[in-house]
Amino acid sequence: LNESRELRTRLGKLNAARKEVFGAVETKLLSSQRISTDNNCVPRDVVPIGDEVIFGYNVFVGLRAETALEDVFAIYRRKDGTFAPRPLDLIRNAEFESDFKNLYRFYRRTVFAKFSTIGHHLYMIFRVGRNAADVKAFKWLIRGDSLQYVDGRSEHECVFPSQHQFEWRRATQDMFREGKNPHISIEDRVFVETVGGDLTVKIEDNTETGEGIYSEPVDNKDQTLSDAEIHYAVVGNVILLKIRPYEEKRFRYILYNEKIQKARRIDAIEQACILLPEDHGLIFPKGYYLQTGEFKQFEIQADDMVFEKRLDSPNGEDYLYVFHNRDTGVYVLLSYNIIEQKVGTPVVCNGYSLFHDGTLIYFRADDEAKKHHVIQVWQTPYYGPDFSIPVRQESELYKIGNRDIVRCMAECTEVMTLIGQEETYMNLYLDIARKAGEVQDAYFWIGSAETFNLAEPLEGITQAARAAVEEYEKVVRTRENTRGEIDRVGGNVREIVTGLDYEALDEIHEFVEHLTQLRSIRGEIISLRDLRYADAEMIDSLEKEVAEHTERLSQLCVEFLLAPQSLDPYRTSAAEQKRQVPELKTVAEARQLQQQVAQTAADLEMLTDVVSNLRIEDATQTIAIIDNISLVYSQVNQVKSALGNKLTELGTIEGQAEFSSQLKLIDQSVISYLDVCDTPEKCQEYLTKVMVQVETLESRFADFEDFVVQLAEKREELCDAFESRKLQLVGRRNQRASALMASAERVLKGIANRARNRKQQAK
Repeated sequence: LNESRELRTRLGKLNAARKEVFGAVETKLLSSQRISTDNNCVPRDVVPIGDEVIFGYNVFVGLRAETALEDVFAIYRRKDGTFAPRPLDLIRNAEFESDFKNLYRFYRRTVFAKFSTIGHHLYMIFRVGRNAADVKAFKWLIRGDSLQYVDGRSEHECVFPSQHQFEWRRATQDMFREGKNPHISIEDRVFVETVGGDLTVKIEDNTETGEGIYSEPVDNKDQTLSDAEIHYAVVGNVILLKIRPYEEKRFRYILYNEKIQKARRIDAIEQACILLPEDHGLIFPKGYYLQTGEFKQFEIQADDMVFEKRLDSPNGEDYLYVFHNRDTGVYVLLSYNIIEQKVGTPVVCNGYSLFHDGTLIYFRADDEAKKHHVIQVWQTPYYGPDFSIPVRQESELYKIGNRDIVRCMAECTEVMTLIGQEETYMNLYLDIARKAGEVQDAYFWIGSAETFNLAEPLEGITQAARAAVEEYEKVVRTRENTRGEIDRVGGNVREIVTGLDYEALDEIHEFVEHLTQLRSIRGEIISLRDLRYADAEMIDSLEKEVAEHTERLSQLCVEFLLAPQSLDPYRTSAAEQKRQVPELKTVAEARQLQQQVAQTAADLEMLTDVVSNLRIEDATQTIAIIDNISLVYSQVNQVKSALGNKLTELGTIEGQAEFSSQLKLIDQSVISYLDVCDTPEKCQEYLTKVMVQVETLESRFADFEDFVVQLAEKREELCDAFESRKLQLVGRRNQRASALMASAERVLKGIANRARNRKQQAK
């Protein structure tokens, strides 16, 4: 759409103006630095305190009696992009050092695990057992650029947030739908089952078929509907399914998108799955899935990750999701941009720190202990609330606010994403029109010149989408009708093929019947190609299946026809039909027999066609079969001829009787009509009715010349009768009119005489 391109152009201009007003902090690499430790070590984590960072690591102390702070921690000051070593004064505390030494003294497996910042407190977490959950934590209060030791018993406070920001619900017995192919109804929106040897996701509540939009095999093929453990969660138009088939150890995770009606297996959401802002979708350690159906999974090592935190940028545009592996110490940082609706390149590291100015540092640890460690320094938009960047307060955009502009741009991007959908789905254009309308209604400033009048292209998109809705509904109806017709023909094919029992074929009638059915259904299949939006692949499959059965059945038919007695049923039938001809009493009986003879002839024609189109190596066999069929055909033709003569004879007799009765009926009708004709106009009306009946008889008995002559005479007779009646009525009308005229003249003459007498008396 031109409106979509125009909207994209104006969004680009608005974004550039927004960055100019509010300042823009781009994500980019600033430098790579090295920090050195006194001992060879494996770095584990890093945390910022003001302009200093605490670097945590593990070293092999050998035969030394105890572990010192310098064996686990080092402090560096960030200045001009470099990191200079500093003494450990920041964490020098007598109580902490005592707790630290006791920890290593009493727990021989103690290793430093990670730093964790929760609110205004810093936690130094140490692993003390084989299990990642066996930890001890030292708690510090962060006071600006300094630390105040609290205690060494705060590991119960170091907990991770909920790993799935939605509620899993377990499928219950009342959701079961019994039938030929039973399934479980998930809020009547999607239907799942693990019976019949596979896990199937269906979108129709139809237990007659076991087919769906998604399926995969299960280990135990004999399980029942209640054997599987099924959980689900609904997030917008995405339904998450958590399924463990019978006797399987792990759950399978499938996402079904109700809008595009597609299902996808994503086991990566098992450990953690978090909601994206503004209901955009879901994010997990290896990728993300949007409500629009867009899916991205990164090729990274991110197993057994847990969600740790989400960091929001002050501009409201970027969101950083942090995932952590408690065993290896690996972090995965995923940055989601709400305007572009994409996740940037993942950052996989062993430790990271974010400073108040948005500077991100991280490192990747090697398995081998080293003294020198590479630190990458990045600029990011995740700066702290106290960090300020230059803004232009006099701009109209500043009065609107950066967050509102970002949210509006994100919703406009969603509109363009819907427009760019590669595959349309039900109500797509309704969604486009609704979303574009919502954006216009939600932001009063969207039509202003300062925001580049985004309302104009949005209104164009709304109108175009509404116009497309009607056309799309026509397409949907056409597709449904086409799919229904293909399903109907496919069902007929299944029925015909199922009824084919090659081993039980022992009569020529059975061969002919099945061949006729196959030829007829193949014609229907070919006609399906003329339908719009027809599935050519499915039609090809049906035609190929029918052709294969036709070929096989034809070969068997030829083998059967080589037997001398194969055509005996037709010979017997022709003889019986010939015997019945002289005994026919009525035309109806002759017509019925005529249909039987025609069917016999059609069957023989079918056999001739089958034999002629088959590749038979021995030509003598073909000649012999066709000759046998021809002999039977000649018998059938004799029956046809005799039956034709008999039909003419019976037709003449019955026609004469029927014609006579019809003439009598017309005569009676004429007598009745003449009785009710009391005006000349009615005579003409009833004459027309009678003539229609005569013409009907002429068409019915056109083959009988005698009848045509009689009808012509009858027509003249009827015309004379009605004309005579008409003249009689006209004469009566004239006599009555004359009598009335004479009476009127006498009345007028009497009136004139009286008037003259009164005048003379008055004188």
